[in-house]
Amino acid sequence: MTLNKLIIPFLALSFISAPVWALSSDKQKPVEVEADSFHLDDAKKTTVYTGNVIITQGSMEIIADKVTIYSRNGATNKVIATGQPVKFKQRPDGSQELIRGVSNRFEYHVPKDTLTLTNQATLWQAGTTFSSERIIYNSKRSIVTAGDKTSASKRVKITLEPAKDE
Repeated sequence: MTLNKLIIPFLALSFISAPVWALSSDKQKPVEVEADSFHLDDAKKTTVYTGNVIITQGSMEIIADKVTIYSRNGATNKVIATGQPVKFKQRPDGSQELIRGVSNRFEYHVPKDTLTLTNQATLWQAGTTFSSERIIYNSKRSIVTAGDKTSASKRVKITLEPAKDE
């Protein structure tokens, strides 16, 4: 395998490092990947990690059965993680509490800075829990959207914990 072919997966992973909710110092940390197998298709510009995939960088951790990274014009365009479930966590700047999420599908669109959790999605942040079949987070605009407009039976559930007395 040539050096150019090795660079693609590492460049792809570096774009995971600018994730949705991040300590600003996370992107300065090395990306570590563990998986049972790895497949790089240079012609299709895809990198696939399968089997007990664990990706860490600083406070960010993603655990999935499979992670596929799609590149376009030399940069990562989309990251899709699937699993039963996919789990992620990360500590945001200025916070002691982790942001955690689970779903069966995790899709991150790099150019739009948009993370979509689908299929039994739950997101926990600072005592608030969001549960739905679909949760979308736009990190550029700090907007969370949940629910499925196409089905009245797929409702959103939000739990707000009361403030703690100090």
